Amino acid sequence: MTPPLNDDSERGLHVLVVSPDPALEEEFVGAMADVSMHRSLVASAPAFRSALEAARRRTPAIVFVELMAASSEVLDFLKDLREVTSSAVVVGVVPQEVTAIGRLPGADVISLMRAGVRDFVNRPLASTELRDVLDRVVVSARPESAARYGHVAAFLGSKGGVGRSALAVNVACRLAQWHADEVLLIDASLQSGACALMLDLATPTTIVDAVRERERLDRTLLRHLALRHDSGLRLLAAPSDPLEAAEVDDEAMLRIVTMAHRSFRYVIVDTGLSLDNVLMAILDATDTAWVVTQGTVPAVGACARLLPTLEGLGLPASRTRVIVNAPQPSFSGELRPVDVADRLQRDVDHVVPYDRRVGVSMNTGVPPIFSAHRWQRLGRAITGISESISSAGTTSIEADVARGRR
Repeated sequence: MTPPLNDDSERGLHVLVVSPDPALEEEFVGAMADVSMHRSLVASAPAFRSALEAARRRTPAIVFVELMAASSEVLDFLKDLREVTSSAVVVGVVPQEVTAIGRLPGADVISLMRAGVRDFVNRPLASTELRDVLDRVVVSARPESAARYGHVAAFLGSKGGVGRSALAVNVACRLAQWHADEVLLIDASLQSGACALMLDLATPTTIVDAVRERERLDRTLLRHLALRHDSGLRLLAAPSDPLEAAEVDDEAMLRIVTMAHRSFRYVIVDTGLSLDNVLMAILDATDTAWVVTQGTVPAVGACARLLPTLEGLGLPASRTRVIVNAPQPSFSGELRPVDVADRLQRDVDHVVPYDRRVGVSMNTGVPPIFSAHRWQRLGRAITGISESISSAGTTSIEADVARGRR
């Protein structure tokens, strides 16, 4: 049975470790290995200045700060950290030099807690103590760090030519028909993005503009940079010049997708084919990955290699979906969906039939979903994928309301 799309229990906690001692990050990762109930994505910073930059880029849920005492430098950092990300839960890490002679002085503890430190752990880190702290703060950390409005769905191709971009565009358009101005399509196929062409949109602004304005990127600016389609869809287009794609790094991409997460009800990301740092940044912020393949041995073989790779990168199988798409007419020897499922050793979640209008739409810039009736095969398939994403996003919002997040 296919698991639900909105399982927050398997989303990683973004953690920032602030310490001049590189061994603390290793110590933290080692202790977390025994805390199976929480999966973490760990970044580190050796100094307060670099920590603020990392917090601004990655918006961590929990910040572990090694501290000797409530010095003015520490208190200033905590104040600046609250301005950068008020959502992060701060945990103080008491170094061995202090724990060897006793706890922090009571006055220091009070000053640090007034400055926003929620809890404390001692070095060397023990998995039992870390588990207790996470159990206390994670409930508080998730509502704030997950203060997002929407659901991120990334479309990945098992190989080129399987129709990944066409599906991403049509699904985004269908969602926009239901939720005008609440759907953002990000064309992250940086070298050869074609979403703007498929929508017949000129590109006075692209994702590169968002990268260049990353330090002041907020909801208003992101909406301003996104191109508006007549359907109500907004598009953050791929670079017009492939050379500009080099400006889009993983940190910039993560910031853009995270901001989109908080600004739109649904975020659809059309990814590139390279398994690079940019794609991994996208996956960090992804709720579900939709892997598109077709009924050929090379495509299914590539899909069989990609799925375990995604799981190894921290995206569990419960958050991946497989789509078998037919970008060309049926042919002798074509693998059927049941054959694909057998070779992948997992269910095929959706099957999209061949429709010649998809090819025609490439030249007209009018996605076929606008002319495909709900009861037609293509319309049913696109609507089915869109409903899966829509129901997941709606459930997430209702859960947030029930928990008092909104």
